[in-house]
Amino acid sequence: MYEQIKENVRQAVINGELSDNEMLPSVRQLAAQLNVSAITVKRAYSDLEHEGIIYTSAGKGTFVRAPDKSMVMEQYKQRRLAEFSQYADKMLNDGFTPEELIGAVKNITERK
Repeated sequence: MYEQIKENVRQAVINGELSDNEMLPSVRQLAAQLNVSAITVKRAYSDLEHEGIIYTSAGKGTFVRAPDKSMVMEQYKQRRLAEFSQYADKMLNDGFTPEELIGAVKNITERK
């Protein structure tokens, strides 16, 4: 669930739905809204802060630090490519050939 929270905040920043210095819900508020543990939200906020997407001001709250959108998009692409690479490794271990994987990617791109 914390990955979904992180992804939603990232996408909102990329799409311009969240602007620089916009206040985010508190950990408790968001946990109550989503019906999840405050620890889950805290972990998501902590990761986003580490990535430079948000910042926390003691006593004031958590805010968006609108980084360069290209940086956020690059981080997103790197994560997705890492996930793809892991999945491709599993498929190769399951007996798929590199040619089959390349063919599948070509088929997808031809449909776009």
